[in-house]
Amino acid sequence: MTEPTVQFHSHFIRITILILVLTPSGVEARDESVRATESATPEPVRIYRTPEERREAGLGKQVTEWLKIGGVIDVEKEYKRNHSIARRNTSEDPDPELAIELGFEIQYDEWLEAEVLFAIEDNGRRHFQELDEGLIGIDHANFGVKLGQLYVPFGAYYSHFVTGPLLEFGQTRGTAVQLDYTLWDAIELAGFIFDSKVDRQNNKNEIDWGLNLEYTSADESLVVGAGYLSDLAESQEELLLDFQNRQLRSVPAWNAYARMGAPPFELTAEVLKAIRSFKEFERNANKPFSYNVELAYFPLDFLQFAVRLEFSTELADEPKWQYGVAGTWRPFENLSISFDYLYGTYKQGFAFDDRDNALHSHHMIGTQLTIGF
Repeated sequence: MTEPTVQFHSHFIRITILILVLTPSGVEARDESVRATESATPEPVRIYRTPEERREAGLGKQVTEWLKIGGVIDVEKEYKRNHSIARRNTSEDPDPELAIELGFEIQYDEWLEAEVLFAIEDNGRRHFQELDEGLIGIDHANFGVKLGQLYVPFGAYYSHFVTGPLLEFGQTRGTAVQLDYTLWDAIELAGFIFDSKVDRQNNKNEIDWGLNLEYTSADESLVVGAGYLSDLAESQEELLLDFQNRQLRSVPAWNAYARMGAPPFELTAEVLKAIRSFKEFERNANKPFSYNVELAYFPLDFLQFAVRLEFSTELADEPKWQYGVAGTWRPFENLSISFDYLYGTYKQGFAFDDRDNALHSHHMIGTQLTIGF
């Protein structure tokens, strides 16, 4: 990237932050759907705690009766210190990353909606922009249907940290059709099909599918869900990228999650596991499994603390155990500042650094500035 381009991005970030913090419209940035989700506990200082809430937070400003616009800006910086068994230490200190999501939502009456979300990311070495989601939704009575480019309902991926949980390797997006049905205003059953991006030896361009069942209590203090995905290779992680996205067989997976709120605390737990192994991978890393548990504490409505414990096995290059602490401060309604620290330990002989030294442990620090508008 040329020097003028770097200077442009630097000035762009500073000006954008100044305008959004001082503009009164930022106070209205919280989407009503996010407020409803958080009604059981004190309003979290983070604008979002799941990838889905992040996308919803990008639809915060009611421009007309039928149009909402808005967005989320993240400026993130991470630092990692690796410790090898041979006592050789290495550092990973990537450039800060800028991520922007801009959203538009059209609502007609109560039964028809259209939603478009654009995503931009830049970390100094690479820049990309894409259509994150683009869908049409129809609701009638207890039934709903969505079609277009969307994230399928497989997992929640709860996190109060800057660094996402290890089990995010299951998050999946595609050109999909999703059907859902709500029972007793508490139980939602969703099914979906989507185009396959992974080629199989005997049958290319198959349709993949999945199911999700979720229960939400009347006061929204308890959410429990579970899901199934027909092929984990279809996830955003692109697990088979080194194999030109070709596989010998599909690898289904299951997921379960829960969120319990008891002010001023919130407990989240989630687990994700491949049902069978990838034939393309090494035997010690061909059937990934991970779980994540976090406890958040809200002493004040503008301050949050959280602790995390997570475990993984057969998840390539990732630690076996990882735990840490995080804190978030919100000086303004539409601005939050987050910091976290994580310590991870590796299974012996499982992961290696760039110099081929077997890793023993690591220290990781993450910081993030988040703006909603």
